[in-house]
Amino acid sequence: MSLLYAFFKFITKLSKGYGLVFVDFTKLPLCSNSRIHSHKVFKGLAEKGKDTVDWFYGFKLHMIINKKGEILSFDLTTWNVDDRKSLKEMINDIKRKVLKLFGDRGYISQKFSEEFL
Repeated sequence: MSLLYAFFKFITKLSKGYGLVFVDFTKLPLCSNSRIHSHKVFKGLAEKGKDTVDWFYGFKLHMIINKKGEILSFDLTTWNVDDRKSLKEMINDIKRKVLKLFGDRGYISQKFSEEFL
């Protein structure tokens, strides 16, 4: 896991993103739903969560990308971490390069919009 994390950090340093950026997440399930109760890898780190479709056991990978698809920043969290908290951490790396940030309702709030501006 630390090698994957280091790889993404390296990629984010190489990409130069200006202008419009987009934020969203994807789930990273560790096992099938039938094995959630017996799964022991990442015990204490991964969490059981529910998305709009089904339950899963694993992590959420948040990413900020530019219009070319380059990764500008990312964060790996458990399911129970607020998306806005993750966005605040990611935005610190790229704050001066961004003109507009687009995301769904889970990331953007009125208070955060005022802070970001």
